[in-house]
Amino acid sequence: MKKNAGWGVLLTGLLVTGLLAGCGKPKQEGTPVAGVGSETIYLEEALFYTRMLQEQWELAYYDSYGADMWQKEPEFGESGGRAGTMEEALKLDVMDALTEIHLLCAHTEEYGAELTKEEKAVVEKRAKAFMEDNTEAVLEAAGATRESVEQFLLFNEQAAKTAEYVKLKYEPQIDENEAQVGKLTYCLFATTGTFDAQGNQTPFTEEELACVQRDAEQFAGRAEELGDITAAGAEISHTVIDVYFNEHTDGGAHELVARAAREMETGDVSGVIETQEGYYIVQKVSEYDEEASRERREELEYLAREDYCAELIETWKKETPLAIEEELWSTVRVDGLLTSP
Repeated sequence: MKKNAGWGVLLTGLLVTGLLAGCGKPKQEGTPVAGVGSETIYLEEALFYTRMLQEQWELAYYDSYGADMWQKEPEFGESGGRAGTMEEALKLDVMDALTEIHLLCAHTEEYGAELTKEEKAVVEKRAKAFMEDNTEAVLEAAGATRESVEQFLLFNEQAAKTAEYVKLKYEPQIDENEAQVGKLTYCLFATTGTFDAQGNQTPFTEEELACVQRDAEQFAGRAEELGDITAAGAEISHTVIDVYFNEHTDGGAHELVARAAREMETGDVSGVIETQEGYYIVQKVSEYDEEASRERREELEYLAREDYCAELIETWKKETPLAIEEELWSTVRVDGLLTSP
């Protein structure tokens, strides 16, 4: 599929928050197609973001679904459970996103998140770039003009800034036991075979599997002798990986590896741990790592703020349900390809 660079310019800053399109301040004009409380969603903005998302989905899914992709049933995301076709799934996503943005913009003043002159100037440049980077055909399909694109971008930036202020003003309560992590170091002797550049797998033979097991056992023995799995990895030239873990997280390590480390004394090296992926050897390096615990706490705070903002938006949705002019919304069709194969 051919890609229009201008869509990417517009998407920068929109999909970072997972949201699309407009808000009620500054005032928009057009044909009302839906409402969220006192906020009005206009047909013009809904059409614009339908075409923007259509182009993105075609780039992402054309190879899997083919030229008649919009008539097929989606096999991804939450929309698939609510929609019969890709067209219906896309339009559901558009309205979901428009609802969230309008609700965020309705609370801009409450959170003191109005855009500055400098932020508006950046948006103006992005709108100009969008118009220059897209073909007349694409702009026409989206109903895009320089003025409308700038307005849509302003509304999006306003919504994104409001979301950030919502998160910043929330003070999450973090469980210190969950935040404090220790360090384990492991290595893996894989038994899954080899893979070529195309990802094709060649399984190991029985003789090769026996060799892998023997190497893992020798490595485990040497690591125990040295009392240092990292030193063993340097001596035998085998990769070792550091992971930070506690009772609440495996830190990305295999479940059996983290479980073994929890049961070990600090400094101990395990024997060979057999899994479907291969043979692991692990050393419990520490119960508490200061820097990693600080980073873990920051991660938990970030996730808590993200969850809080998402839950708050869901509350607003329940308080101000979306009402759609279905007959008018049905005139926006996604039944053919916007981009070229």
